[in-house]
Formats: sequence, structure tokens, C-alpha cells
Amino acid sequence: MSTSSSPHSSSTQSSPTTSHSSLSHTSSKPKVLLFGDRSGTKFDDELREIAEVQCLPRVGYDDMVPLIKEVVETEGPFVAFGGLFLITDNFPGKWDQGLLGPLAPHCKLYVGPGAGYDKVDVDWITSTGAMYANSPTQVGKRTADGALMLILSVMRGLTPQDLSVRAGKWRANVRTLDWRTATIGIIGLGSIGTQVAHLLTSIGANSIIYHSRRPSPTADPAWGYRSLEAMYAEADVIVLTCPLTRETKGLICKESIAKMKDGVVIVNVSRGPVVVESDLVDALDSGKVMRAALDVFENEPTVHPGLVSNPNVTLSPHVAPAPDSMGPPMNGEVVENILKFIETGMPLTPVNLGSLKERGYNTVASAVGL
Repeated sequence: MSTSSSPHSSSTQSSPTTSHSSLSHTSSKPKVLLFGDRSGTKFDDELREIAEVQCLPRVGYDDMVPLIKEVVETEGPFVAFGGLFLITDNFPGKWDQGLLGPLAPHCKLYVGPGAGYDKVDVDWITSTGAMYANSPTQVGKRTADGALMLILSVMRGLTPQDLSVRAGKWRANVRTLDWRTATIGIIGLGSIGTQVAHLLTSIGANSIIYHSRRPSPTADPAWGYRSLEAMYAEADVIVLTCPLTRETKGLICKESIAKMKDGVVIVNVSRGPVVVESDLVDALDSGKVMRAALDVFENEPTVHPGLVSNPNVTLSPHVAPAPDSMGPPMNGEVVENILKFIETGMPLTPVNLGSLKERGYNTVASAVGL
């Protein structure tokens, strides 16, 4: 079983991954650690055919720390670690050295559920010579579905109409937007943003623009790439599907909102801290922002009282992907990542290969003889 050498020991470090054939030199089967038992998909049995799988209960961070330490000491080392998530169970709120340290340096792959990894210390994982893979495909599809629901409802003003009926007043005086003619801007054309754009196109949206770090080679030619400044000036609706990074934290704030069209609509299904909620509340109160639909919040589960009290805000408690039923497909993606890694030396969706290469670790191709 290969381990990463010290960064000072040579100019070329050991690979961030290991081929299946080399893993089998030290054990009849490589060892995998999961918290949670099974994903409920066909990949569970497939993994157990080629790996020895140990499972931990789903508990919170403080309870998980000693469990990982103990199982590594008694059953390790492990070549891969994955988390299987259920909304009804506890789940460590962060993945860092304090939690995962006992697994290093032997563990060469960590796989988390879902697309986002802002609570994962990917820099530390990279420093151990390991890969981190997310599982964005299934949760991305479902989040895009939820985003479409929020976009259409907020453009039609469903929440103020609902509240008006409940108050016995029948119809509210609401200005609606037509998604067929309005300009809809998407910030972050990754997996989720792309799927949102396709869904909007399928129902007749004719004016979709987007902003990402660079123009997407897979974007529909009809979608126009814009700088942020141009998008703020042009979009009737702004949809946030970007990851939370140093650059995107606080992106929607007093200064950026001032550059937007009067009466703009904002939808956020990315991460809460992308929006400065106090600034959004002020913009809603002034009418600069006509309505907002939010599935994520700056300080979850706390929601700014100015959002709670505003009838022009649709509030959704981080359930855009319908988490009560997303467990099997999302967790199956976690297990499939580990399965592909053991079989080929490469998971399906690694996120830190570039950083590993920058630190001097060999490429996967050279490691597995491709």
C-alpha cells in the first residue's frame, strides 16, 4: 500500500491514488471505511465484492472523532473513506484533520455526499496526497428541479398571492414576470446551473445569460456569456448556482445590488453566505429587489427576521433537492466513486487533481500505467 512521502524527501511525491493491482499486494481486498451502511443501490454489493467494507454509525462530529480513531487502530489502514448521508441522521458538520486525521496518510480517497464541499478541508486532504471527490450528479439534477420550482413561483409572485388568500383578501396586487420574455441570468454554470438553464429552455425561456469564471464550452450557443457587471445591468431575474468560495462569499451585497435593474428578482440555491442577507432585506424594503426566493441562508438554520416578515420572499429550508428522498441516488454516487477508484485508480468526480499536481504528486495516468 503506497503512502505519500514527505514533501521534502524528493521532488516527485508518491501518487494521490493507487491502482487496484498494487492495493492487492498487501491484502486480499483493500479496506474501505464508510459512515452509514448501504446506499440502497446496486453499487453496495459491487463494492463488497472487491473491497472489505467497515461501517460506522451516522453520528455528529464529536462522537465520530473517537470512532474513526478506534476503527483505524483496530481494522485499518483504509484506502478510501466515504460518507452516506440521510437527512434524518446526524452527520459531521465539517470534514477536517481533527476528524479524518487518523486515516492519513494511507487513505487516498475521501468521498462526500452532494455537490458542495465548502465544509471539507480539501487543502488538508490534498496535503496528505489524497483525492477528494464530491457526488454532484444526482443531487445536482434534483437541486435544478427545485431551483426551477422557485424561479417560476417567484416570477409569478406565488408567495404574496398565497398569503393574501390566507388573510381572506383574495388576490394581491402583484406584478408578474414572463419567463418566456424576461432575461434570466445564472451565476455559476456548473452542473446545477447548466441543468437549470436546460430546464428553463425546455419551457420556452428565450433570453438566458450566464456568468462563470470562464465561458462554458458545453453551454448552449443561445445562452449568452456576460461579465458580472453586464449581467447586473441586464437581468430581470438573477439565479445563484455558484459554489461558495472566497470570491463568491458576499457576492450579492449592497454594492452589487445597486448595479442591478430596479425590480430585479433574486433566487438563491447555492450557498447562503453568497448573499449578505441584511443588504438583501434593505433592497427588498426599498423595492430595488422586487421579490426573492431563497433555499439557503447566511446563518442556517437562523433566517434574518427581515426576510421572514417580508411577504415578497419565498423561504425554503435548504430542501431544493428534496432531501427526504434523495438518499439512495446520492449515496449510490458516493459508493460508485469508491468502486471506480479501486477498479481504476480514479474516482468519477475528483475535485483536487490540479492542486495535487501543483504539490508535486504524480499524475494518475502514471500511477496506474495508462
